[in-house]
Amino acid sequence: MYIRNRNIFTSIFIIMNILSFLIFNNISHAESESGNLKGLVLKSDNTPLSNANIILPNLERGARSDGQGKFTITQIPAGTYQVVVKYIGYKPEIKIINIVPNQTVEVEFTLNQTVLASEPVVVTGNPIASDPLNTPQDISCLSGREKIRMQSASLGKMIESIPGIYNMSAGSVAGKPIIRGQTGERVRILSDGIAQEYQQYGERHAPNIDPFNYDRVEIIKGAASLLYGSDALGGAVNLIPWRLHIATGEKTEFDGSLTSAYQSNNNEYMAGLKFGGSKGKFGFTGSIVRRNAGNFHTPDVKPFSKTQKRGDPKFTGEIGHTDFEQINGSLALGYLTSAGLFSFNYDHYLNENNFLLPPGLPIGLRLENQIATLKGNLSFGRFVLQPKFSYQRNQRQAAIPGNSRDVLSDSPNVDLVLDVYTGRFEVKNVNTLNLSGTSGAEIKYYDHANIGKVLLQPTGHFTNLALFSFEEWKTEKFTFNFGTRFDSRSQKFLGSSDNPLLPADDERNYSSISGALGISYKLLKHLTAAANIGRGFRTPSFYNLYVYGYHGGVFAFQIGNPDLENETSLDMSSSLRFRSNAVEATATIFQNRINNYIFLYNAPDHPLAPAPDEASFVFAHEQSDALLTGLDISIKANLLGWLVIGGDYSMINSEFSNGPHNGKGLPLMPADRANAEIKFILPNTSLIHLPYILLNVKYVNDKSAAGIYEPFGQFDDGIGPDIPFGVASTEAYTLLNLGIGFDIDFFNNQINFDLEFTNLLDEDYRDFLDTYKGYALSPGRSVNVRLNIPFSA
Repeated sequence: MYIRNRNIFTSIFIIMNILSFLIFNNISHAESESGNLKGLVLKSDNTPLSNANIILPNLERGARSDGQGKFTITQIPAGTYQVVVKYIGYKPEIKIINIVPNQTVEVEFTLNQTVLASEPVVVTGNPIASDPLNTPQDISCLSGREKIRMQSASLGKMIESIPGIYNMSAGSVAGKPIIRGQTGERVRILSDGIAQEYQQYGERHAPNIDPFNYDRVEIIKGAASLLYGSDALGGAVNLIPWRLHIATGEKTEFDGSLTSAYQSNNNEYMAGLKFGGSKGKFGFTGSIVRRNAGNFHTPDVKPFSKTQKRGDPKFTGEIGHTDFEQINGSLALGYLTSAGLFSFNYDHYLNENNFLLPPGLPIGLRLENQIATLKGNLSFGRFVLQPKFSYQRNQRQAAIPGNSRDVLSDSPNVDLVLDVYTGRFEVKNVNTLNLSGTSGAEIKYYDHANIGKVLLQPTGHFTNLALFSFEEWKTEKFTFNFGTRFDSRSQKFLGSSDNPLLPADDERNYSSISGALGISYKLLKHLTAAANIGRGFRTPSFYNLYVYGYHGGVFAFQIGNPDLENETSLDMSSSLRFRSNAVEATATIFQNRINNYIFLYNAPDHPLAPAPDEASFVFAHEQSDALLTGLDISIKANLLGWLVIGGDYSMINSEFSNGPHNGKGLPLMPADRANAEIKFILPNTSLIHLPYILLNVKYVNDKSAAGIYEPFGQFDDGIGPDIPFGVASTEAYTLLNLGIGFDIDFFNNQINFDLEFTNLLDEDYRDFLDTYKGYALSPGRSVNVRLNIPFSA
């Protein structure tokens, strides 16, 4: 049956691609069916605004305004488009234009300075590019001036200030995003809409991708399997690259920025370059960033060896073996033809770091990730065809526990290699039968090789085939969207005499149907109510099914379960959103009911557990049904012009809902969290704009570990051999943070400067999601400086 389905899927995909190329080989008249856009961007005082970013989201094209605030974009296919104009520190403006063949449309934009510059259009998790105020799905975005201020080596750390988003950390280098209690293999990390693999099963296996190389980050809170398949059961984080600025003028354009940063806590230095430009129909963007960091520091309190008090940290002050070094970069090339835009994107991530183990010894890691993507954005009447092909290679190497990254040899203890090929073909329709949306097919081939000495995850491969359709119907006040997706997967695992779970080759098939149904209604000009129901799924990973070995990063022996079934979820949310020039506020309640929830539990008596003298802690896989409910509330208000007040609150309740685990809490659930901040906007001068002083107070409630189900639960009493130091459950804490910043006019650009004092009072605490909590405190005070200098020619 699967072979038949596979042949059907493959045939459909090939036919769709052949049709697309046949179509575009026969549209030599395309240029005659296109028009031009000419515009002017002004400040509120009617002076020109140069270097503003002009974007046509549905065409993935853009331009920049020149020194007189003018811009021209030629060869735009006839049709109706959103045009977004943005500039850091100014409120974006959107206009709808209608391009007529062989004519030039002229438009004028006026941007006002603001401290509440939210992203006006998002492209993630929706049938079409949409205003996040009116999307049925709950979508957040980090971009512009706020992204510069929050820039970090850790993706999880950078976005954790967004309500409903948390960070599972391991020092300053590793941070995994948690979306409403879901992370790892239940949250998809995307690069320009293509799912990324990074051995995400490990609690300390953070995404191998650098946000510096991308324009913005969009986050879907809730099931996103409809567009992104397995592992998007809890949500998705999409990193959107810089759009190519191909205006097709003959003038050569070149711009970019230099960025530098320093963090005192771990003596971290960062230097980065972004650049882009165009000439005629050719455009390019690129970036390179280098980071070098030492060990992080905690408040210098007495450790357990001095106090002999149960639960006190084993290590304080400088936490050895937590250093890291990175060099990451990206390059994109694009060419505009009569059929549309074709582009190539390459992203490279290279990281070496140490983790500290409980005995005080290091374990060195080397992580490398490469992404190469070919894509087209091709307009044809009311349709836009978007073929995409992506290749990803991910390699994770780890030394023998006790060895640092400095001696990581050519034959490391752990050496896992992934090769992932993804072909995705989408047809987007614009206002066809009053519907706009996307339909498509996706083929993914995943090949995993374990070439190291430790078994962990077996060698094998899978092929995943998918068909999906997601449409939207919209009126002046209503937005209604709906869609469905079918996935079929074939997996093969190679047997090993060293793995009792997999003594011989094993082949198996999975399939799943997912979908979504959402509605939003504009109650008032600035107030929208939204509701969404989504069905997500997750196929058990190689690791879930067949892991059998010692996992050094979590100092436990782990055992898979070949009988695991697909996880499926029913995710429901309701939101009330308000946005005006002075106030932005959101309140959301959600429920996620997950069937066959996969988890690890402490299993010293498992029939395949090694002898106690070989492994002190043994964790095995099981599954049960689970229920998560929660609430996110946020508000930010600029009521007096010079004063901005804001706050947010996020909470989650979770429990197993059947079987012997019924009523018990789920593992890795975030503690309740509240933030409050006051931002003082100081007067502008002739040189300095929007100077500010920001005071932030963060409160995190106490949290009890989920007993035998909690990773790192061995640091609480009653699990395995007695450990007198460290904790798995954590106490409440409050942190005070202070920020100062401003922008400086510089040759028609604005330099951005931020000075930040985190954990200003040097509070000693342990965060529940800090994976070092079992033997160290969380980081102490840090003085952080960031400088961004744009340039243009």
